[in-house]
Amino acid sequence: MSNSKRANALPFLGRGPALDEHNSEPEQAQGFLAVAMIFARTWPFIRPYIVGYWREVRLGEDSPELPQSEARDFAASDGSAATPTATEKDWSFKHIPPLATLTAALGPLLGVLPLNTSWVYDFLLVVTACMAGLSWSLLYVRQSLYVGFSTALVVLGACAFLFAVFAVDGVTANIFIAVMCLVSAGIWLLQYRIDAGKLRLRIRLGSHLIYYFVGVWVSTLLLLLISLFSVDVVSQSILQAKPLTPFIADLVSQPELAGAASNTLEQGSTAAAEGSANANANVDLAPLSDAERHDLKWLYAVFLFVGWIAQLPLSLALPYYYIYIMQRVNQDLRVALLERWHRLSLRYHSNHRVGDSVYRLYQDSAQVTAVVGEITQALQILITYFTGIVFLFALDPILGLMALAIVLGALAWGRWFSPRMRSNSLASRQANSDFTSRVQETFASTRLIKAFGAEAREQARFEQDSLRAFNAAYRVRTLMAIIGIITFTIAAGALLYGQYLTAIWAFGERETYASVLVGLVGLSFLRWNLSAYQSAQEYLGAASVSIRDLVERWTRAQDMAMGLHRVFDMLDIEPDVQTRTDAKPMPPLQQEIRFDRVSFAYEPERPVLRDVNFTVTPGTVTAIVGPTGSGKSSLMSLLSRLFDPDTGSVSIDGVDLRDIDLDALRANVSVALQENVLFGISLRDNIRYVVPDASDEQVLKAVEVACVEEYVAGLPDGLDTILSDRGGKLSTGQRQRLSIARALVKGAPILVLDEPTAALDAATEHRVLQRLADWAEQRVVFLITHRISTIAQADNILYIDEGQLIEQGSHDELMQLQGGRYRRFVETEAQLAKRISSEPARG
Repeated sequence: MSNSKRANALPFLGRGPALDEHNSEPEQAQGFLAVAMIFARTWPFIRPYIVGYWREVRLGEDSPELPQSEARDFAASDGSAATPTATEKDWSFKHIPPLATLTAALGPLLGVLPLNTSWVYDFLLVVTACMAGLSWSLLYVRQSLYVGFSTALVVLGACAFLFAVFAVDGVTANIFIAVMCLVSAGIWLLQYRIDAGKLRLRIRLGSHLIYYFVGVWVSTLLLLLISLFSVDVVSQSILQAKPLTPFIADLVSQPELAGAASNTLEQGSTAAAEGSANANANVDLAPLSDAERHDLKWLYAVFLFVGWIAQLPLSLALPYYYIYIMQRVNQDLRVALLERWHRLSLRYHSNHRVGDSVYRLYQDSAQVTAVVGEITQALQILITYFTGIVFLFALDPILGLMALAIVLGALAWGRWFSPRMRSNSLASRQANSDFTSRVQETFASTRLIKAFGAEAREQARFEQDSLRAFNAAYRVRTLMAIIGIITFTIAAGALLYGQYLTAIWAFGERETYASVLVGLVGLSFLRWNLSAYQSAQEYLGAASVSIRDLVERWTRAQDMAMGLHRVFDMLDIEPDVQTRTDAKPMPPLQQEIRFDRVSFAYEPERPVLRDVNFTVTPGTVTAIVGPTGSGKSSLMSLLSRLFDPDTGSVSIDGVDLRDIDLDALRANVSVALQENVLFGISLRDNIRYVVPDASDEQVLKAVEVACVEEYVAGLPDGLDTILSDRGGKLSTGQRQRLSIARALVKGAPILVLDEPTAALDAATEHRVLQRLADWAEQRVVFLITHRISTIAQADNILYIDEGQLIEQGSHDELMQLQGGRYRRFVETEAQLAKRISSEPARG
């Protein structure tokens, strides 16, 4: 491709040439629910890291821990399971509801939450009673109700703890609510059973995503406290010399910095009940002295340092922990995808390019990690956004409505761009899949390309696919950039107008909307001041950024959905050949292998085999002969159930292969393919590829039968010689004998050799077949071949043409048939060989 064509193919502005227009109607028709359903299908891969697994604690004994591979299968079912096992029914959390009820009752009994003294304490009493009631209800509900009640219990506990932290003076009530939350969490963390009069306990481990979100929640709470402290102290006290609020003064253990009228908030919620007049008392306090402001600067610095130290472990651990969880989730999906790929039939593999499967496995499967990441980040953004909304509504409803208006604009905009994003994303992934296939095919065909001098042509095809993939990806990135610009414009309009309003309100010291509640929390935002202005700008900006982040993540979600759609397309394909639930073990081969009226077709309109009948017995060698494309290899594919016959049956000692366990059947069939695939490992490991634990005795026996020892002695390290990629250091005949040895080391009772001696000279072929005949006693050997010398040594010959078994018998029997197809085949081969041998003599 010339430089000018390359330049024209890469767009600077506009759209460069890509794939043919993709039929995007199905993707564009998908709405939010369809995309959400794709994401929901990742749940089986995420669930183990939420549910975790149980570890039994045997008092006074060693505690057995499940291996990690079994732990995921033993993921706790709890009450949410539809049909818990008998063992699961024995475990119980009946001790938690009484304990939660007792804990809730201790609040008023011990005076931690005094009854009828403040609506704040009364509210917390109601919450703890509700938590105890929910814990009782979990004993009796199942499935979706269990999940719903559990979620309600978690949300209620988290809200109660946050309310206690910000609305209640002192730490006693905070500790009490934290204990109540821990007791309720015992439903999830700790269960017991009585076994033979002994108490057994089990604890839940491995709930990594739960641990991660708890860490995120704690980190967010610390940052919120630091942020509120910083804004109020710097803006009000350090810059304007105003006394600290009692809440912050108590937080830093400096009550004298709150001024003389600090009794306003020391009386707790009583001040709030008396109205905003008392709550505003500290506005008129005498300003802080220069010395106090100087001391406060050092106190502020110390507070920030302590807050940073407290935040440091979480800030360091959480990113690493998140990557660890995501990589494990991604690994699980890739393993499942490759497992399904292995189970798919040859019919699927013959219709799909290898590069497409590689791209789905490597790139598309990685989207499950991205989905979990986007969900977790989106949840954090939503928490931040709605926290800001509540705060803005407390300052002024106009600000809250403005922040909500950004959402409405983003939703309307998202309705337009989402289907277009999905369509372009799928086209991009398909183009990149084709490019990966081109790379794979080019590397796999290096010898052919060099042999025919096709480097320039392959380079041009490579560049063409690469440019198409680039342009398809460019279209996606361009659309994402446009989405970001318009979203920023929508959010910036609301932000600028909010800044204008808050500046006017702060200058006029307008009273905030929920001044009583704000004063209860302990901040100075009772009237619009510098702190209120800065906080409003911060939360308006955070709301704007949150919406932009959510739109950006939703944009990426369309791309992820298309990647996962391609992954689940493969996972949804049911293998054509499967083991039946009532499958039997492989019977020992004693009598016969029978093909009874077998017909088969890859496509209905083109039959490959038609009404094939024959029987073979152990201790015999059967040669399968016929023109190219007559169905010989397909016939042997039925023997190892790479396919199942459309009609008729294949049986071993009267047992249909479809009634035999698939793995057991294939373990008893060994195949040496016409394509001799070797790996860049030692000769010994290549031979033991199908039986990694084969003994040296088995390897040496296979080497002897396949006549491999004749050239092994000349290699530098014998059987331990490392081969180059695809066995490039060996000749074709050497690779063929090595492939035969690999089939023999398995010791299977059924052996299929596809053109086993095509690359061997006559003398080597004779030795291999002679040793193979001795080895094959009590075994069945099938030879697919065109060589007369090989065919003539077989006990039985099957001549197949156009999918039909035309003739069968020994070499001598078939040669006696006047006008027989096999006889004509042999005579034709003999005449051709005679003519070839005589040509040099004429020259």
